[in-house]
Amino acid sequence: MFKIRSGMGILLILIMVFIMFPQGLFAGGWNNTLLGCRAMGMGGAFIAVADDPSAIFYNPAGLTRQQQAFNFSLSGFHIWPTHIYEAPTGKQIQSRFESSVPQIFVSYRLNEKVAVGFGAFIPYAGGGIEWKEKDLGFPFKSTLGIISYTPSLAINLSDKLSLGFALNFYHGILTVNTRMEPFGEMKEEESGSSLSASFGLLYRLSEKAALGFSVRGPAKMNLAGTTAVTYEGFRLKLDSETSFNLPWDLEAGFSYRFSERLLFSASTQFTLWSSLDKVDKTIKNVPLIGEIKTAEIMNFENIIVSRVGLEYAFPQGVFLRGGIGYDRSATPDDSLNIMNIDVDKFSLLGGVGYRSGRVSIDFAYIYALGKEREKTISGFGPHPLIEKYNLKVFILGLGLTYSF
Repeated sequence: MFKIRSGMGILLILIMVFIMFPQGLFAGGWNNTLLGCRAMGMGGAFIAVADDPSAIFYNPAGLTRQQQAFNFSLSGFHIWPTHIYEAPTGKQIQSRFESSVPQIFVSYRLNEKVAVGFGAFIPYAGGGIEWKEKDLGFPFKSTLGIISYTPSLAINLSDKLSLGFALNFYHGILTVNTRMEPFGEMKEEESGSSLSASFGLLYRLSEKAALGFSVRGPAKMNLAGTTAVTYEGFRLKLDSETSFNLPWDLEAGFSYRFSERLLFSASTQFTLWSSLDKVDKTIKNVPLIGEIKTAEIMNFENIIVSRVGLEYAFPQGVFLRGGIGYDRSATPDDSLNIMNIDVDKFSLLGGVGYRSGRVSIDFAYIYALGKEREKTISGFGPHPLIEKYNLKVFILGLGLTYSF
């Protein structure tokens, strides 16, 4: 009888945990546009330029425009985000969870018409959020990263038109760590893979002007692993799964070279985040029940992201870059919460580069300032309660490219 009661008690605790357990995966938006230090220095408006190895992400058709036959690029960004929540009482708390985003790109031009490439980078998420126990009453840390291993092919159809193709082999990693009284540590670790594809087009209007267009297809991410709960020294570890949809992504851009030294670029990105309608969670082999299934309703909205950038080349091999960007929030009010803070963001971007012989070194910085959002909570008397959400992010990037 004791064993039955003990098992039933643990089972009830488990059910309570998954009802209360926050399922926010990544705060501050899911798009990760930190790809290529030169590109980011130009505001991320790179789709109609795409003349370095980061073209594998931006526009694979640009692989045929590399100045050298072989190019190897290694770079990374370090992110200092601040997520801000203000309770209806006026109390404000902040989360600062630093993360780093590495990436590698390799391209090789086989001949005048054909080029190939390979990239390993993080196109979605790539960070997380961490709240301290003194702020929430319990500690909470969640991270999500989706890595893409991307072989690419580009073909010159004419002097003006090139096409590019890429396969995106995604690998996602999700971790959640928290602790709530009277429970002990609660830990979720899951990973999984998926496949998508990209297509790019680059058209030279003239020697000075070019148009670029790219499409990145959707994917269904299915992550599997374990979810564990500890209570009074008893640890229950069960198989679990999390699934969600990644969106269609379409981008168009224009570049114009005012002179041999001054390059201008602009782009508009349309992301169909409405495909992320929910996040499904399944806990398997639960004693006496079998499976527990829950769904966090997301109902994300489609967004448009606009970017503009400049690059000026000095005679000594030094490059000065700058740009601006505006990112709309994809998160509706219903899905806005302390575990999923997403606001409209205005970004200032810039950087410098130095090229000497076969080696290029690029430095980039980004400062994104959010626009505060308010969320009204009704049902608490005649006056609704107001929550406030915001974020700001500072990012530094450093990249090294070797070409011959």
